[in-house]
Amino acid sequence: MTTEDRLIQWYPGHIAKAQRQLKEKLGMVDCVVELVDARLPISSHFPFVDELLGSKNRIIAINKSDLAPAESLAKALEYWQEKGFPAVALNIPERQGVQELRKELQRFHEALSARMKQRGRLPRKLRTLIMGLPNVGKSTLINALINKRSMKVGDKPGVTKSLQWVSIAKDLELLDSPGVIPPKLEDQHVALKLALIGSVSQHSAPPIQLAELGLKLLHEEFPGYLQKAFGQDPIYLPDVGRMRNFLQKGGEIDLDRTAISFLSDLRSGKLPLLCLENF
Repeated sequence: MTTEDRLIQWYPGHIAKAQRQLKEKLGMVDCVVELVDARLPISSHFPFVDELLGSKNRIIAINKSDLAPAESLAKALEYWQEKGFPAVALNIPERQGVQELRKELQRFHEALSARMKQRGRLPRKLRTLIMGLPNVGKSTLINALINKRSMKVGDKPGVTKSLQWVSIAKDLELLDSPGVIPPKLEDQHVALKLALIGSVSQHSAPPIQLAELGLKLLHEEFPGYLQKAFGQDPIYLPDVGRMRNFLQKGGEIDLDRTAISFLSDLRSGKLPLLCLENF
């Protein structure tokens, strides 16, 4: 992005409040499941999270694995495992990876129970924090773990507004939290990618500007992707509108409709699978 471009920023009040509350509750937490997005599996983790969590036991769950190519998913799993974290790939609607994650949590619970037994204390539930970017699937994961739809979920960031404890089973209690995001997105290149996958609000940047920047990024960093998706590379927003016959009266291209359609297709997987990470 250039200095002429509007900066992409989004830090709503409910997230700021919840992150303050989160710091207060961390002392009660035994384990953390950090969800990252398979389309941005490294950059959808922020360094300040490491400072926040310290040495807490952590599992990296790479969600929306069905929206990313298999080879990039394998690289992401290897990256996090080399960092010393257990890592699993999730496709929650198909329940792929959910049992693998459950086994990792069970392993942490067994270790906790052994420590408590050594201290002469009765075992208790594993208190686990579910955290990650907005719209990464935290509440959806909790619903999958309890096998029912009990928490409000949505396809836009900011659905979960406050911290919520949810009892899963005799051995597991989960703390759901609103999305975790820095007060300021310093790296605007990463901010653009977060906006493209829908991890920041649609109000963070106008759709036309975001779509144009997205097409430019895809042309520059992912050669051949636009050719595969649209049959030409580079391609510009009016070209996409013309291909989709999004015309207004007088034959002018409806750029707003085109931008919204392009962004929706990119985020939902209707376009070819893509990982925006530069491995």
